[in-house]
Amino acid sequence: MTRFALLPAAALAACASAAPQPAQVSLTDTLLTVRMSNGTICQGPAPAEGLTSWSGQLQDCPTPFAYSVEIDPGTNPTRFILEELLTSLGGEALFAPFATVEITSDTGVTRTFVSPPPDLDDEQE
Repeated sequence: MTRFALLPAAALAACASAAPQPAQVSLTDTLLTVRMSNGTICQGPAPAEGLTSWSGQLQDCPTPFAYSVEIDPGTNPTRFILEELLTSLGGEALFAPFATVEITSDTGVTRTFVSPPPDLDDEQE
């Protein structure tokens, strides 16, 4: 009887020790920030050159994750002017780059995110 009582406990322990997974992504012109399923924050700096795509390894993660960022090349130039103006006034959070972000685990599983995230109210209409 004791053996059967330990099996559920062992199964729960295995679930609790599962590697955290990417849950949310945010992107600025200088930094990719990934919130993991366990609350850990991992980061991937953007290159200083202002490239439209880059990749690397997330930093500060308990397990290794590779990332790639592809900025939408069709982003409106007027948007860049507005970003500069509003950023200088403290509104840097108003404009997230339009991009696709892929996060790949060390086991080869890739999760794709879009920045900014879609507005759920728009999807329901």
